[in-house]
Amino acid sequence: MGLFETLGWSRPKARPVGDKLETDRSEEAPATSQHWGLKAVLFVVLLAGTLLAFPRGDRYEYTVQSGDAWQRQRLVAPFNFPVFKNPDSLEAERQRVRRNTRPFFRQVADAEKQVAAHRDSVRDQLDQIFEAYASYRRNEMRGRFEEAAEDSLRYRRLRRNAQLTLSPDQWDALTSAYTERLAGLSTSSRELPTGPRLDEQALGAADSAARDLLQLGVMNVPRSEVPTDEIIVRNQAERVDRARPAGRLYGLNEAYNYAQNQFRTRFSEDSTRAQIAQSFFRAIFTPSLEYLRDETIRARKQKEERISPTRGVVQRGEIIVRQGQQIDELTKRKLTSLEQELTQRAGPKILWHQLGGEFLLVLATYLIFFAYLFFLRRPIFDENRLLLIISLLFAGIIAFFGVVVRVPSVSLYAVPVGVAAVQLTIMFDSRIGLWGTLTLALIGGLILGFDLEFTLATLFAGTLGVFSVRDIKNRGQYFLSGGLVFIGYALTLVAGWLYFGTPTGRLYADLGYVGANALFVVLAYPLLWVFERSFDITTDLTLLELSDTNRPLLKELSLRAPGTFNHTLQVANLAEAGADAVGANALLTRVGALYHDIGKMLMPTYYVENQRTGDNPHDRLKPRMSALIIASHVKEGLEMGREHGLPQRVLEFVPMHHGTTRIEYFYRRALDQTDEHDPDVLESEFRYPGPHPHSRETAILMLADGVEAASRSLEDPTRNKLETLIDDIFRARADDGQLNDTDLTFRDLNTIKDTFLSMLSGIYHVRVKYPDQEEQDEAEQAERTASEEEEEEAAAAQKMPETLPEGGRNTAGQQDRDADDEDGSDEDGSEEDPAQSEASHQADSQRSDLWEASEQDVRRYRNGENASGAEQEEETAGTSDEGSPANGPAEADAPPETPSAEERPAEEPRNSYDDP
Repeated sequence: MGLFETLGWSRPKARPVGDKLETDRSEEAPATSQHWGLKAVLFVVLLAGTLLAFPRGDRYEYTVQSGDAWQRQRLVAPFNFPVFKNPDSLEAERQRVRRNTRPFFRQVADAEKQVAAHRDSVRDQLDQIFEAYASYRRNEMRGRFEEAAEDSLRYRRLRRNAQLTLSPDQWDALTSAYTERLAGLSTSSRELPTGPRLDEQALGAADSAARDLLQLGVMNVPRSEVPTDEIIVRNQAERVDRARPAGRLYGLNEAYNYAQNQFRTRFSEDSTRAQIAQSFFRAIFTPSLEYLRDETIRARKQKEERISPTRGVVQRGEIIVRQGQQIDELTKRKLTSLEQELTQRAGPKILWHQLGGEFLLVLATYLIFFAYLFFLRRPIFDENRLLLIISLLFAGIIAFFGVVVRVPSVSLYAVPVGVAAVQLTIMFDSRIGLWGTLTLALIGGLILGFDLEFTLATLFAGTLGVFSVRDIKNRGQYFLSGGLVFIGYALTLVAGWLYFGTPTGRLYADLGYVGANALFVVLAYPLLWVFERSFDITTDLTLLELSDTNRPLLKELSLRAPGTFNHTLQVANLAEAGADAVGANALLTRVGALYHDIGKMLMPTYYVENQRTGDNPHDRLKPRMSALIIASHVKEGLEMGREHGLPQRVLEFVPMHHGTTRIEYFYRRALDQTDEHDPDVLESEFRYPGPHPHSRETAILMLADGVEAASRSLEDPTRNKLETLIDDIFRARADDGQLNDTDLTFRDLNTIKDTFLSMLSGIYHVRVKYPDQEEQDEAEQAERTASEEEEEEAAAAQKMPETLPEGGRNTAGQQDRDADDEDGSDEDGSEEDPAQSEASHQADSQRSDLWEASEQDVRRYRNGENASGAEQEEETAGTSDEGSPANGPAEADAPPETPSAEERPAEEPRNSYDDP
């Protein structure tokens, strides 16, 4: 027994309706997911993640902003401490030091000599390359192909190893210009050209440009990497540092650009020569100033170390901030400086104190929420899948908290708590949404250091978001919820602006973050789709889509079984009204009603509401086979629903709308056809496989289905007849134990009865008859009376058994049974025997086995595979002797034969074969 039950504080549980009501031995189905280990893991992970979201170190740096009002008591300095500069301003000072520290360069004294050496090296390499190429050409012209091949390889090797970087076209231009000056290799018939070769001209131009630049001074780094106006040039030979204006010097890139411009001007008529000269320049040039990186970095660090991290001192006893005072930048620096000083003096002790306090506060906050689930919403608490959904939403929002709180430039109002509120409401209900919003609002306020304004604003905005989707009918309500969340935050922020005098700039900034928050809410629909598909959640939005009668499955039902489709529409209206009257899920009930008979479309003519030609296929079948066919629509409906992707919550209505009720007509027909030599008729063969309804919604559908079908059999459906019919059907379902697993109370049943009666009275209301119609009705009544007299004479001529066999006899009398019900005993006056319950379970197991064994028979019959002559003759003989019913079996129409008053069962009117 729980603590609340021990103290007598527990909420009274609804007593279920059924055969165990008076004996108080109702059995509650235990939770199917009592995995406490996983629950503990989820709770610990969520708790640890929340603690990680809290800022560490300088709490005031993250939780206090300029323009906030100090809501605590007056704070006085307990000791002297320095005021530390803002980290941003301190970093800005360091950046200025780095920019203003002049870089160091080394003077390359022999730069001109290095250029000359590189020039001579390039000239020697070119001579070797040209000589190898000329030898290759001579040997090729003389037919010495082996020597020519060796020269070709040597030429390519020398060209590849040269310190020049030239394209193939540029090499061809150089070698062509060289061979044109050699006798025997020139292709021109004129005299050999004279003057400098192409390579000599390009190399000379490169050497000239290099010397000009060295005279001005060239650094070995780009000019953009030198932020100062001056540099320090260190002459290591003379051990002297001199400052030189950086603007008069060339960077390496600028030197290359200068040389390129010179070559384009000099070789303006031949761009190839200019490109070759540029390549020669890059190969021979050496800058005259070499950057000293280590010395420059060392000089910058020395200057950065001289920057003071503090600005002023707070004396002991000085008032830092008063209650209600608006916090400015200096006050914030004093608060964070005091916190840093306390941390340094106390060491890790204060960290553990802070962590312990955060742990207790977060633990208390989560315990409020999970205690609510445990004591008041136990089905959600018992289902680990649902707890995982809630934990994921909480973890996502808390992760946002942890990231945003560490970014001083972003307000915590940007965290989309409204997304979690809306998602929880749509996937569960408004109560879960409200409690989840409260929990997240408290966590956010704790992270900000007991920020009441944030907590109140988040709770108010989240509450508006919850009620905006409480009864969601379309996905456009996401826009409404986003707008209401923005309004909720905006009203609270404006109230704080008026009350605390928050700066207007801060108000506008927070409103901007609130706008981003609301945008997250509007764009959160894909998240709902992910949760629906990942965790098999059926929301009202999904149910609304399924309620569209133009969906393929319902459209096919309307075409193949129009009578059944009309029946489902009437049942849906009836069940929806009943569910709404007792506070059940009316939308879920309606959708379940629309799909509960989809299995009938596979064999529609076997159900009377779809028979139009007067041919009844059950006339050629045995009662057992007819019962199997009638009951097969349950399993066929489940298979069709799974193929079309119906949610599990909707599929539950298919088998539960019949429960384990008996297919009364064919059961009694089997009893009538059985003589004393035949084996006893097994009642389990004529019951639906079940299971019983386990929710109010499925139970309401069972009642609505029976009432709607039975009401069609009434010739003159007056209000008194309808009321009697409803009472009989409700009593029969309860006596049969079909409502044992639901939490429907007698008050609920009375409310549902009144609702059904009101709707059926409106459907079967009296209409004014026209004069011609009265004469027609009189003629029809006379014809019907004559037909009934003929049927009574035929029935009297048949030898019907006066009493039913023991297995098919009803209770001794309605009055005796009512009396037994009132004193809480069975027919024999004794209380229910536990062995009877065990026998009932065995019967259910046996019935399930029989349905599994008979499934192949139904499928073979439907596919026309059982057309053996012997069986058909036997079935025909079995039905012809007893006569065929006037109407076919179904749920929605009257029985084929109208029994006499002695034969009519006392529990309720029997209106169809498959609806007891």
